[in-house]
Amino acid sequence: MKVCIEAVDEETMVCAGSGGGIRGSGSGGGGGGDGCWDSSNGPNGSDHESMDVYYQNTIKAYPNDALLLANYAKFLKEVRGDVVKAEEFCERAILANGSDDGNVLSMYGNLIWNNHKDSNRAQTCFDQAIQSSPDDCYVLASYAHFLWDAGEEDDEQETKQNELQFDSSQTCKQPQHNLPQGLPPLAASS
Repeated sequence: MKVCIEAVDEETMVCAGSGGGIRGSGSGGGGGGDGCWDSSNGPNGSDHESMDVYYQNTIKAYPNDALLLANYAKFLKEVRGDVVKAEEFCERAILANGSDDGNVLSMYGNLIWNNHKDSNRAQTCFDQAIQSSPDDCYVLASYAHFLWDAGEEDDEQETKQNELQFDSSQTCKQPQHNLPQGLPPLAASS
């Protein structure tokens, strides 16, 4: 049995039927009893659950299939919102593939950055991703997004650091003026 995910006329159709292949014409039509999930039909929670179970069962049958592990990681991240489990399956996909899939490496770098804010580890992942896939627009865009976010985070930390240094080094003292005794204090004008 093969696991297939394919874009058909800008619609993604995943089939989990006994044939394991892609079915449909790209015009919808999946989602019934044929084991297919068609994104154009707007999957509901039970479709997500059945896809999750399908992935888990297929991974049990093919535990070292890097493409399957990577697709499940993407499903977990983008559909289920389970970024911790997605990170785990990215790691497994990278180990199974020997770290040469730029898309998986950049997804993993993104997860490392978003889950842990570990810019050094994320940078290492993105460096490997670009080395593996230097012309892949997804990899390059993911890296650019990381650099933007990491730069903003660095700027925010630098600003906070500067504010702390300013606060601790600048103590405001009342100026000492030699004003004549008996004059009233100055009031702010409105």
